[in-house]
Amino acid sequence: MLLGVVDQILNCLVRLCLSIFLANFEITIVSTSLVSITNDLKSFGSSSWAVTAYLITYTSFMIIWAKLSDIFGRKPMISLAIFIFLVFSGGCGAVQTMAQLIVCRAFQGLGGSGAYSLTLVILFEMVPPARYPIYTVLVTIIFAFSLLMGPIFGGLINVHTKWIWVFLLNVPSGAIALILLLITMPSNFPCESGSPRRMSYSMHHIDFLGAALLLAAVALCVAGLEEASTLAAWTSRTVLAPLVISAPLVIAFFTYEWLVTKREGRDQAEGRDNTQPIFPWRFCRSRVIMGIIINSFLVGVPFTTLVVQIPLRFQVVNNFTPLQAGLRLIPFSFACPTGASLVAILASKRRLPPLYLMFASATFQTIGLVLLSTLHPGNPDWKGQYGIQVITGLGVGLAMGVTTLMMPFAIEARDLAIGTAAVAQFRLLGGAIGIAIVTAVMNSWLRGEFRGILTLGEVQGIFKTTHVIENLPVELQKEVRKLIVRGFNLQIRILLGFAGAQFLVAAGMWTREPILLA
Repeated sequence: MLLGVVDQILNCLVRLCLSIFLANFEITIVSTSLVSITNDLKSFGSSSWAVTAYLITYTSFMIIWAKLSDIFGRKPMISLAIFIFLVFSGGCGAVQTMAQLIVCRAFQGLGGSGAYSLTLVILFEMVPPARYPIYTVLVTIIFAFSLLMGPIFGGLINVHTKWIWVFLLNVPSGAIALILLLITMPSNFPCESGSPRRMSYSMHHIDFLGAALLLAAVALCVAGLEEASTLAAWTSRTVLAPLVISAPLVIAFFTYEWLVTKREGRDQAEGRDNTQPIFPWRFCRSRVIMGIIINSFLVGVPFTTLVVQIPLRFQVVNNFTPLQAGLRLIPFSFACPTGASLVAILASKRRLPPLYLMFASATFQTIGLVLLSTLHPGNPDWKGQYGIQVITGLGVGLAMGVTTLMMPFAIEARDLAIGTAAVAQFRLLGGAIGIAIVTAVMNSWLRGEFRGILTLGEVQGIFKTTHVIENLPVELQKEVRKLIVRGFNLQIRILLGFAGAQFLVAAGMWTREPILLA
């Protein structure tokens, strides 16, 4: 009987890992296809929207999915999430305009959000805390494989067929994952003593207002930054209005979560039902928990930005094919999960406090980003940059491993689902905001520089499709590409600020008895 239970758990793990693979594979496979997609849809200036539309919903609904699974069960919710993901993946492959792609990508991100966050929750529920490091290594290996294969598949698809297959590829694989999950996962998971688990929540426990405030704040902030990345001026209403409105919404979100948490405690003491906060205020009272969440947010910025921008730079500056550009992301893609796996190896069985590794991760990131920001415009294919990618990737991976592994040991058992989802949610939230910031700054800088050597029509043309560069005189092409390299260097220097902030956050988490993984 024991062997049967073990076999059932292993089967579920395989199917769940496929969910992790699909949700994260979608980020890197699209990153190598951005030039082809946006050139075809005549919207290169809005290229980052193809990524951020996915990330906005991907990051905003993770905790909501976790709460809904408390009410309706893990299996129904993760099945619904995968279904939404594969349906709108098909929709992305059928779009004709950039606006249609953005809408479908947003709903695709909604499904991916549930698939990823619920997989993490289920994995932690399947195993005892002592085995968290082992299974975190398993997750990071799958995460690594998805990052590694995304650029390669994206490049192969764009070289040999149309970019629509970047999205259509998810449909059969998602269908297989859904069918296998429905067959192998117990309907009453998680169960207690062989009996179906009694759900202790109902719909009125869900903090929908908190989720709406968070979504609105993130969407407006990113929308304003995306407007700045096009030809709109920073002082224009389309840029300033969303950014200004998003600030009070952030304050309203945290204020409301404080009130809900306070009311929750009072209602529990009096035996009344209550709304469960999407972000419990007790997290804010812990320097360690907030340090984990803030560091997760900070590391999400270089992670997402580099995954998207490195292939984009190789295609625009070096005129490489998507496949060639994707292959050049492999050093970073391989180093990230290696760093995360090192955390499990070094910190498990009380060998080393993971907080120490947080300082190491910030050091690796800072060194790597400083070197990446000095790429010479006259030699954009310098071979040494691949070693620098490895250094930076190790730093990013260490930070991701530390924040993922520390959270279950830092929170109460009742907050396992929320805390686990929060780490993933804020990491990708940082990525969505970060890539919007660096894209807006770079494009604004390039507009000013281009106007010194190009006509207004040529500048507008480049922000619609990079094919315009190839129509310029040879010497002018070289100057334009050199400016773009300098623009990418500017982006990396912005990322340095987020890496440096991780030192301060880690220092704020310091305690006499740091958390150990045991």
